[in-house]
Amino acid sequence: MRRLTERLASLAAFALVAMVAVPAAAAPKGSGAAKAACLAAHEEAQSLRTQKKPHAAREKLIACARVECPTVVRKECGEQLAIVEKDAPTVALEARDDSGMAETAVTVSIDGKRVADGLTGAAVDVEPGEHVFRFERGDGKAIEQHVLVVEGEKNRKVVADFATLAPKPPVHDGPPARGTDEPKKIPVLAYVAGGVAIAAIGSFTFFALSGKGAEKDLVSSCSPNCTDDALSPVKRDYLIADVSLVIGVVAAAAAVILALPALTDSPKTSASIARSAPPPWMPRMKVRALP
Repeated sequence: MRRLTERLASLAAFALVAMVAVPAAAAPKGSGAAKAACLAAHEEAQSLRTQKKPHAAREKLIACARVECPTVVRKECGEQLAIVEKDAPTVALEARDDSGMAETAVTVSIDGKRVADGLTGAAVDVEPGEHVFRFERGDGKAIEQHVLVVEGEKNRKVVADFATLAPKPPVHDGPPARGTDEPKKIPVLAYVAGGVAIAAIGSFTFFALSGKGAEKDLVSSCSPNCTDDALSPVKRDYLIADVSLVIGVVAAAAAVILALPALTDSPKTSASIARSAPPPWMPRMKVRALP
């Protein structure tokens, strides 16, 4: 009888434990909390998209696209996730040393928050808008750049060129080199040759006309039986005219040759050291050294 009582007590205890354990195991743990978290993530994602923060919105959309989220919410978050991935911009960070070679031992911060302890070539996620990129080397030299990151832009290059911080050669303010800032003057010989050419052309014209006139007089008076003495003045005038023409042509050519360098030479300004333009890959921005 005693053994029967003990056996019945054991069976009752086992049944009680089973009655308590089975409902507890059947109830889904945290189902209400998971649903609330999915809805909250969905709502925050919409707000972040409105604020044009696609990277932050992407994290929330990933949270509300989990399997444990309601089907409707999960589907909408998945569709929006593809759109946000397309709109989220990224930048590619680069740095160049004083000789223009790639440098990796550079820390980078964006808007005061460090994003890289060294450059690896990997793209960095950045929200759209204007940001301050600070590149700093181990020797303390730093460059800050203000960059406008555009929505949807992928792998925008942001390059820090430390060669721009190298000391520039001194600019000498001495007097400019002689003749470099003034046009060349026409040499005196060019004027002399020009004067000779004008005089020779005048001589040619005079004696040619004189000989022609004398020839007409002889034609009307003694031609064809004119004596050598009568023909001599005509020949002399023509000879002087021919010689004058040759002298005039040669002198004119000499004058042009002597004056041509001065006529074609443009004024030159004194030499100065100009600030070199930035490489085409650098963004148009103001770069300054920081303490």
